[in-house]
Amino acid sequence: MRVDAEPARDVRDNRVKAAFAMAPGDIQGFGMDEAGLRQMTVPAYIIVGAADTATPPKENAEFAAKYIPHAKLDVLPGQVSHEIFDNECDQVGRDNYPDACIDAPGVDRAKLHEHIGNAALKFFDTNLNVKRQKPD
Repeated sequence: MRVDAEPARDVRDNRVKAAFAMAPGDIQGFGMDEAGLRQMTVPAYIIVGAADTATPPKENAEFAAKYIPHAKLDVLPGQVSHEIFDNECDQVGRDNYPDACIDAPGVDRAKLHEHIGNAALKFFDTNLNVKRQKPD
């Protein structure tokens, strides 16, 4: 099936001041090429698992980070897959959706979620000039 990227070629929205992309999808398949990515004017943080087979890093996250000015690429090492960005599952989820809920040995989804959350906070605090108050 051919995807028509034309409607998505001009998606600038002045309200968007920064972008945090987790395991970005079919970048090139949706018409995002080098010239288009170079036009991105807001800071971007792109994070992906090294073992992501749903959205392979080289063709997607790494490609985007190469052409987006000032993009930061964070590749989570090891057997970190696409599903790491999903919520943690309970036993029902693990029983019914093992591909989405059971990570490779040695992958700690909770620890990775903490890393991702902290990276997002730091990125947005820095790029949006947010001054968060310390808790009492």
